[in-house]
Amino acid sequence: MKKAVMYGAGNIGRGFIGKVFSESGYEVCFLDIDKRIINAFNKDREYDVKIVADGFERLDKVKNVYAVDANTEDAVTEIAECDMMATAVGVNVLPYIVDNIAKGIKRRMACGKGPLDIILAENQLDVDIMMRQMIYEKLNQAEQEWADQNLGLVEASIGRMVPPLTEQEREKSPLLIAVEPYSELPVDSLGFKGPIPELVGLKPFTPFSFYIKRKLFLHNMGHAICAYLGWQKQVEYISEAIRDQAILNKVKAAMTLTVQALSREYPQIPVDEIEANKDDLLQRFRNRALKDTISRVGNDPLRKLRKDDRLIGAALYCLESGIQPDEIVEGIAAALKYDNPNDSAAMKLQADLSEFGLDYVMENIMGLDKNSELAGLIRSKMK
Repeated sequence: MKKAVMYGAGNIGRGFIGKVFSESGYEVCFLDIDKRIINAFNKDREYDVKIVADGFERLDKVKNVYAVDANTEDAVTEIAECDMMATAVGVNVLPYIVDNIAKGIKRRMACGKGPLDIILAENQLDVDIMMRQMIYEKLNQAEQEWADQNLGLVEASIGRMVPPLTEQEREKSPLLIAVEPYSELPVDSLGFKGPIPELVGLKPFTPFSFYIKRKLFLHNMGHAICAYLGWQKQVEYISEAIRDQAILNKVKAAMTLTVQALSREYPQIPVDEIEANKDDLLQRFRNRALKDTISRVGNDPLRKLRKDDRLIGAALYCLESGIQPDEIVEGIAAALKYDNPNDSAAMKLQADLSEFGLDYVMENIMGLDKNSELAGLIRSKMK
């Protein structure tokens, strides 16, 4: 049986990519550092994934799995010997796993094993470039030349939403995970060094920047605006907020602006296809079974208001395409008013606004010139 290594046994590792590997005929080795998770994998060699939607629930069993402690030499051996690999650890954790990956590449090269393709399930534009840079710092020239020919770093766009489990469910099994039915896995077709694998739900595509921008500036942006407008209406869940007609109208209008911008940059993709994705997202936001809270989606507005993130990034993307981002700017204004006392980043944002003013926040958090067009639009919405 072919073997896949899944670096990271969290929500996406267990709930999506590891499941895809298993259903595609791979034995799956999870690399993680949580002893409880590792022991549970190795005790049962299977786990359950609960698929949830409004009025629908299904339990899928994921088989042929085991786990290895990522802090051991065994992790390097697994990387050196596997047929396929993926990471889902979060962009901030990637620097901590490159040492193992580099060691695995060295060993793989020494024993004459073929190409290694790694799907990077990290939702970060150009994460492949960032990873190659970090890995190459740990390789000598000969090893870098081998990696040039044999190391595929494949960007992926992860759109599957993962609802929280109840305490009772967590106590019942440390491996149980719940996910929505959506399971499309777009990847950069140019990232592979070996043959593109036959994986369930895989959608190879180029130019892949389309999918990264669609995820960040359509999905994430719409989700965030829904959360911040929902906070103003004092509702608890995203599914409640999107059922409010006024919020739905604003979120839909904001997302429509991104649809137009994407269509202008990628005319080869039918606008109807991008519109269909927008409509599907709006429907998925309504899924009560996800139990997706306003506080989770709105968490850390300081990050969500950065220039390269979902709100400011989407507004700038529209402006670059000649589109006025009025409804997106309304969402930005709502984010600036997000004053959740349980969110330390929100409290920091409110303190900065109070002490230093809007121009300071736009320059130092959003990375905007206070005299820029977008700064002017934001200023007008905050009056």
